[in-house]
Amino acid sequence: MKNSPLRTARLVAAVLLPLGLFVAAPSAEGAVEPQESNPSPGEKAPSGLPTEDPAIERLHPMLAPVIEQGPFAPSWASLIEHPLPRWFKDSKVGISAHWGPYAVPGWTPRKDSPYGVAYAEWYWQWMQSNEAVKEHHSRVYGGVPYDAFIDGTANLETGATEAFDAADFDADAWMELFERAGAKYFFITAKHHDGFCLFDSAYTGRDAVDCGPKRDLYGELVAAARKRGIRVGLYYSFYEWFNPAYTGRPGAAPYKGFQPLEDRDLDGDPAEYVDDFMIPQIKELIDRYHPDSLCFDGEWEHGYPHWRGRQIIAYYYNQAAERGQQVAVNDRFGQAKEGVSDTRGVYGDFYHVEYHADIDRTKPWAMWRGFGNSYGYNRNEHEDNILTTAQTVQMVVDVVSDNGNIEFNLGPKADGTLAAFEVERLEAMGRWLGVNGESIYGASKSPFGAQDFGRTTWNPERRRLFAHVYRWPESGLVTLKGARMKPTAATLLARPGDPVAVRATDEGIELRLTGTAPDPAVSVIAIDFEGSIEPLD
Repeated sequence: MKNSPLRTARLVAAVLLPLGLFVAAPSAEGAVEPQESNPSPGEKAPSGLPTEDPAIERLHPMLAPVIEQGPFAPSWASLIEHPLPRWFKDSKVGISAHWGPYAVPGWTPRKDSPYGVAYAEWYWQWMQSNEAVKEHHSRVYGGVPYDAFIDGTANLETGATEAFDAADFDADAWMELFERAGAKYFFITAKHHDGFCLFDSAYTGRDAVDCGPKRDLYGELVAAARKRGIRVGLYYSFYEWFNPAYTGRPGAAPYKGFQPLEDRDLDGDPAEYVDDFMIPQIKELIDRYHPDSLCFDGEWEHGYPHWRGRQIIAYYYNQAAERGQQVAVNDRFGQAKEGVSDTRGVYGDFYHVEYHADIDRTKPWAMWRGFGNSYGYNRNEHEDNILTTAQTVQMVVDVVSDNGNIEFNLGPKADGTLAAFEVERLEAMGRWLGVNGESIYGASKSPFGAQDFGRTTWNPERRRLFAHVYRWPESGLVTLKGARMKPTAATLLARPGDPVAVRATDEGIELRLTGTAPDPAVSVIAIDFEGSIEPLD
């Protein structure tokens, strides 16, 4: 379908009017570079936007047809109008996974030790820069190149050959576990910073179908998730550590499966990592798997114009709109480089944080963390660094009661199995949610906020407030301070036949509990009320 004059006018206005200009930069053989122009120094943000919104000189030809015909233009002014899907807002609990050849060594020094670092999935990078990892790699694997982990190399201490083979991987078993755990959505590293892809890519031989497992691991997970009604997304790293097309240094490190780039953007230059490799690969993932969410990362070396961030988002939104699919994307499209602003905590459907919620939590956000300190599998993860089952449940409540989603990350082993401590915590979370789920799914931060005894959430549509008691009082008295409401009934979700005495006081709401805590981690009291909840003066 061709663009109508109205659509064309709106697209042009949304893309060009923020700067009031259109600049066509000639390139090789008279073609036009599909680059986004950077703002002039001191340029002010367009009215109503938190940052600049520079014009795009030319759309990438692989993305242009969908962008031009859809409702969203590649400008912040247009993209901020995309609604957060209700499914994401209500789901509250998601699971992710970091999985790739780095799971073979599965090792990083403890964070509190000399040379200690947290992320085992950075093993290839640590091989170059971390003395503890260098020593470990030389002693255990004889200093072989990182890519030896893909198809197999000898462990000198055990004599076994270790490879990223996914020999015991069962996508259905994963999803059955995630369903029991109470997770509503899932995403995984389709490609991490090492460039290894869990899907069959036409643009590289560095993928799980052409080498290693010889399987479309991501495709199997998508099918298994959708069979169980679990929303499924993907993680994709913009940059790569050692891809010659990105670094411009062929031979700097062995890079299995490299394919010479072709001129995918038709600008006469066949050697552009972003336009001739990254964008085609992201489009490939969107077109083939129709992910429900996108989690971008690895954007920190450039600003969003370099990565074509707004074009990618507009393509994704428009393709999903054509299918009637509600989708979400995180906030990592480029950092404060090359004269433009950082997008983290500014744009995207939700703000994505790792371990620490240092963002505006009045807006949609997600806490993304492992049960331990690493995202990738780390056989050296000390038990002191791992959340207990009680802390896991309390983390769910802490995040949801502060307006966020919790996304626990798993680090599968090279054979596709999960660490025992991860399974144990998922099972514990699922048992707790099976009893107390109504205080989490569809709930949000309540007017009462955090309390001395724990946290609160509420579902205003149902006129129901939830008190999450971390510390069961010996006196049996729990007081919710800071707001006024008219309670009508209260009950423990774990003991629904055992009503709780409730009354309004000058301080807020008073609950009288009897017996012992029904749950050692968090006991939840549901309080029904009439009218509205008003903050106390």
